[in-house]
Order: sequence, then C-alpha cells, then structure tokens
Amino acid sequence: MKKVPNRLVVGLFWGDEGKAKIVDLLTENAYVVARYQGGANAGHSVEFANKRFILHQIPTGILHPDVECVLGAGMVLDLPQLVDEISMLEKNGIDWRNRIRISPRAHLVLPYHKQIEQVQESSQGIGTTKRGIGPAYRDKAARIGMRIGDIAVGGATTASKNHLIKKLDNWLKIVGKSYNIEFQSPSIVADELLESFDYIGKSVGEVSSFLDEIARTKGGILAEGAQGTMLSVNWGTYPYVTSSETGAGGASEGLGIDIRLFDEIVGIAKAFCTRVGNGPFPTEGDETVQEILRGTGEHSFDEFGSTTGRPRRCGWFDGMVLKYSARIDGIDSIALTKLDVLKNIDPLKIAVKYKNNEHFPANADDVEKIVPVYENLDGWDDNISEIREYEVLPENAKKYIEKIENISNVPVKYIGVGPARKQIIIR
Repeated sequence: MKKVPNRLVVGLFWGDEGKAKIVDLLTENAYVVARYQGGANAGHSVEFANKRFILHQIPTGILHPDVECVLGAGMVLDLPQLVDEISMLEKNGIDWRNRIRISPRAHLVLPYHKQIEQVQESSQGIGTTKRGIGPAYRDKAARIGMRIGDIAVGGATTASKNHLIKKLDNWLKIVGKSYNIEFQSPSIVADELLESFDYIGKSVGEVSSFLDEIARTKGGILAEGAQGTMLSVNWGTYPYVTSSETGAGGASEGLGIDIRLFDEIVGIAKAFCTRVGNGPFPTEGDETVQEILRGTGEHSFDEFGSTTGRPRRCGWFDGMVLKYSARIDGIDSIALTKLDVLKNIDPLKIAVKYKNNEHFPANADDVEKIVPVYENLDGWDDNISEIREYEVLPENAKKYIEKIENISNVPVKYIGVGPARKQIIIR
C-alpha cells in the first residue's frame, strides 16, 4: 500500500483564514484529522452536503465518514459544549462513535474559567472570546489545572465524584479566593463533568503513539490548529494573542508527534487581511475598504467571526506578515482563500515593506506605529467563482497570486474562489 502524505495546516495571519475549507479538502486524502491546540474559542465553518457546519472543538474531518478525529493534549476542552457539538452532529446524521479519540492529557475548561475571563476582559480589553481559554491555559502552566484524565481516575470508565470535588475544592482555595465571584459549588461542577464524561468517556484514549504508528506506516495524518500564527502566545502580537502555540511547532507539542513526520506544511492565507478583536493591525482599511471586504458593501461575503459573531476588521494583504509567518512555520505551500472577494476592486494593494521596520516588531506598541508601504496592482472585473484551472484566471488575478509567491518565496498551491467545497483551484 502506497503511503499517504502527512500534512500540517496552519493559519498565517490572525485566524479566520478559511482553514476549515482547506482541511475539508485535504481530508479526502487523510485517515486521521488531529487538532493540536485551542478550544471552543475556535470556529471552523465549512459547507458539507448542502449544509453549513460550525465546529468549535471537533475537527472538520468528522464530516467524512471514514476519517478518525483526534483532540490532542494541547487543547483545553469544554466538555458540556463538546457534548452539545456531538449531539448537533448526531441530529444531522453524522456518525461519530468510534471515530473520535480524546487525549486524557487535554485540560478542562471549567465554568470557573469562564467567570474569571468575563471579569478579566472588562479590565484588560484584550478582545477575547470569553470562553475561559486563557484562564484554563494559565492553570495548566501553573500546574493546578484539571485534565480529562482526572475524571477517568485510574483509567476507569466512571469517575469518583469525591475525587473531583477534592480537586475542585483545592482549586477554589488556591485561585478562587483571589476573585470576588460567587462560584458554583464543586459538587455541581463535578456532576456536570461526570454527566458529560459519561457521554464521551469511551473516546478518551492514548493519542501520541496512535498518531505515530499511523504516520510512520500508512500515513494520512492531517493536523490542524486553531487561530493563526499572529495569535501565537510566543510569536504573535502579544499581549493581543491567544494562550497557546498556534504555529506549526504547536503540532508536535500538542499531539506528541515528531514534526519531521509531516511531509507538507500548508500555510493558509486569505487574499486580504482580517482580524477579530483588539490588537494592532498594520494594514487595516478605512471604512470604505472595510465595508467592501467585510461584505456589508457591494460583495455578499460574510466577514463575521464564527465563534463571536463580531464583525472582522478588514484590510489589505500584508506581505510582511506573510514573510514572517512563512519563515516561522516553515511552510511548503500556500492555500490562498477568498480570492473571489477581490472582484471589482481597483487598485488592489499589498504591503511589501514597512517604513523604519525591517522585521515585524516584537512589541505591540511598535506594531501600532507601523506605516505600511503598499504596491498597487490592477484589479479584475471577471467572476472567477466557476473557474477551476489556474490558466483560465484573469491575468491580473494571476499577477496578484504571483506577487504573493514572490514575497513569500513559497508556491500558492490551492486557490479558493468561493465558499463551496468545489470552488477551489489546485495547481
């Protein structure tokens, strides 16, 4: 049997690059789709069987009946919401049993974490999703977090309520006393966790060795992260970032797999830039540009966060961010999404450098002061949504793609020309 390539998909900007569609496409040549970080703060939107699915914790590979899905140790899981997500899939005729594997090392998002983030967000103004992700990762780093394996004590299929209550009591003594918040009783939270675990408990099992064996034998591992490289806690626009490693390196960390086993790293970039929430955004457009790109103007395209519902801030393509992320992630190819949105915009602008900044700054205040230097490219009037061959694209559309390749020194292999699965060009 010929070995199938192992692939890693990573967002190159601030998330919302259209990763779900590319993952859905690549899943056709995968046996396992594995999610390596993040939690319910992610929102993967994909059209499948004439329906639109928004998945927050389960990989989009679940929509393919012969594919297994892995939720890695790098994730932080909201169990009640995970059960709701699975129930939604069941109602839509998606068979998930024996197809989901959850690492016992994945940490839990507790109701307490959501309450804390509500308080923190009102004072810090980072622009989080308020899903409790940051506080859960903070507890993980502080070594006081709770993991899926804490519910299945000793590998049992049912957990000891007293054990959970003891751990939750300990959390309240260490962390809870620092906040003027009325937290739920440990008994109630324990009951919620046990009820959720009763539903998904059989899916909890070893992940690292499972993935390693498949990757080395038949291949077909497809790893995906949430958000994008510019929201990485290490390499993003800190502190306006998420709380985990969103870049390619997070896959090895979150799945327990040798990153050298991946045959291709695919970087996802939208044909223009967007960002949800607060934080620096060098190429953010004025109101007119934002309306055109967001979809509240001439174009009928959605640019609202799948998780938050907030309108995405929109702007011109940032070549400097592309170069920065492509280098950090070591990408082999680019998937460029939503090229069709750029129809009837002339000129099109791409930031090719920054005034007074040779590299992307580490400090968010310095990023706020960036002055992009744009190169204008001619636009096109043609409807490209039905095109499936690169050669048939308008010349100016090809020049736009070629400019992106020249900036990144990476080939654009996949080109999205519409929201449907079939609306893509593969070179």
